[in-house]
Amino acid sequence: MAQAVALLSLVVLVSAVPFAKVQLAQLPSFVPIYESALILNDLITAALLFGQFAITRSRAMLALASGYLFTAATAVGHLLSFPGLFASGGLLGAGPQSTAWIYMFWHAGFPLFVMAYAMLKAREEREPDRYPAHMLTRQTALGTVAAVLGASAACVALATAGEHLLPAIMVANRYTPIMGIVAGTTWFFCMAALIVLWRSRPHLTLDIWLMVVLCVWICDVALSTVFNGGRFDLGFYAGRVFGLMGASFVLLLLLIENTVLHSRLAAARAEIKRLAASNVVDREG
Repeated sequence: MAQAVALLSLVVLVSAVPFAKVQLAQLPSFVPIYESALILNDLITAALLFGQFAITRSRAMLALASGYLFTAATAVGHLLSFPGLFASGGLLGAGPQSTAWIYMFWHAGFPLFVMAYAMLKAREEREPDRYPAHMLTRQTALGTVAAVLGASAACVALATAGEHLLPAIMVANRYTPIMGIVAGTTWFFCMAALIVLWRSRPHLTLDIWLMVVLCVWICDVALSTVFNGGRFDLGFYAGRVFGLMGASFVLLLLLIENTVLHSRLAAARAEIKRLAASNVVDREG
């Protein structure tokens, strides 16, 4: 199923690239609906992954949970700064370049967290004694959450208050030539994360679906910033649909796994009760 989803994503990408610059109508409700759903998905995924970390005390799981928290927090900044939604120029003191730069920080940051997850997972499997679980306390997790939120806030602040320090990548709703370099770098991070995760064998089920997420993420960045021409063209809309799909895969996997674990637990309890009842009957007999 994972291979089918990844292949379908690539087919849709190849089919959409020739039409990515076709200008479409501006849909004011699209961005808030899309980003609200995406932020909610990422926050729930981060909460479930932090729950997994509380059980396993795995540094790799903490890194992945932090990645989803970073995307959710940075997407909030992107939503608030988007021009024309809450204010003509966006909130948070945003300028004409702010929203585009926040998008780049957001989409370059998540692959870095995935790479950290892959490398930490490989180290924990290779040298389990060197990374004891008891060393990771609740304070460590809270400190990591604070650091991730601080990093997200710093990215948003750089793109808004420090906008003058960054190159111009937007003119009105169209991209400048510099956008090609910035978007290409972000795209490279996504591909590098996919390669690093692929090389970190053996693959868990979570790893397989994370690779699918990265494939979809690559399609998102490609359509939204590499092959299209700016806001509100076909690539803009199609890329964000890909992004919402990518945000849903790991969440669905975690929810399905939780359901399966609860069903196994219920079956085990029923079996224990049955054995206890048969033992009582045997003693009485």
